[in-house]
Amino acid sequence: MNRRFSKRQRRILAWIAGGKCCSCAKPLDQQFHADHVLAYSKGGATTTDNGQALCATCNLRKGAK
Repeated sequence: MNRRFSKRQRRILAWIAGGKCCSCAKPLDQQFHADHVLAYSKGGATTTDNGQALCATCNLRKGAK
């Protein structure tokens, strides 16, 4: 299984999120992060059901915890 979300999956995640970060609701730019809700390292699948669109700031903040 691939760790990275495909371009198609990224488009779907952005659409599901309404074009906004799932954490802070800021508009997403082209460099938004497709994030695993359940971390890949903990068995989370790279699927749209386990993904969310986050701005870079929110994803990096999440990773730092």
